[in-house]
Amino acid sequence: MFGTPHQSFESDAVQRRISRRESTKVFKRNMSVAEPAPAPTPLEKRLCEVFDVFDNTRSGEIDVRDLGTIIRALGCVITEAELQETQVEVEDVENNCVPLQKFVEYMHKAITERKFKPAEPEDLLKAFQLLDPENRGYIMADDLEKALTEIGEPFTKDEIADMMAVACDSATKKVYYEHYINLLIVKIPKNLNVYSIVEQMEIDLLESMPKKRRLESLLLEAEERASKLQM
Repeated sequence: MFGTPHQSFESDAVQRRISRRESTKVFKRNMSVAEPAPAPTPLEKRLCEVFDVFDNTRSGEIDVRDLGTIIRALGCVITEAELQETQVEVEDVENNCVPLQKFVEYMHKAITERKFKPAEPEDLLKAFQLLDPENRGYIMADDLEKALTEIGEPFTKDEIADMMAVACDSATKKVYYEHYINLLIVKIPKNLNVYSIVEQMEIDLLESMPKKRRLESLLLEAEERASKLQM
């Protein structure tokens, strides 16, 4: 009933092998935990700094309703449609919050790919001038609102209202666009501008490469830019 001594010995041997195997697994896990984590990139540091401003409870989470505000606080320009897409990627739905890790991972990739990057002032000026063929220096509010809802990705009513509150002269109903562009240009110090941080990171990485790899990288980047222009 209790098995032969030989069977008992085999059972003990199996248990010892299982025990050693489990011990090895635990050791490997502990070693992986003990390994120092890679130093955060300058962009990761900046993302954490801005996140902390909105993390009032110091819980490592922000209210999902603050997501658009925090992204715009980074100097990014994000539409409502893009914000909804981003929320799907980073939200902890059960708790209606955005965890720090998800936020940093997603935004690090997005900013590195130059998503949500503000248009250059020169590009904005050209866009407004297309709506001002007589070169008067202003656009009537009604004409601008019509263009914003019919050209490209349409603005929402809230986005138009927010824009007009800043851009439109309430007395004349005119939008003096050069003045508005100057208001839009946020003077963010270079060391805090997330897109400047990414550019510097890429320069540092390039300079750390051997000369041959550096040339290959520059050629690859030139090819990618040329292919984008042809699209």
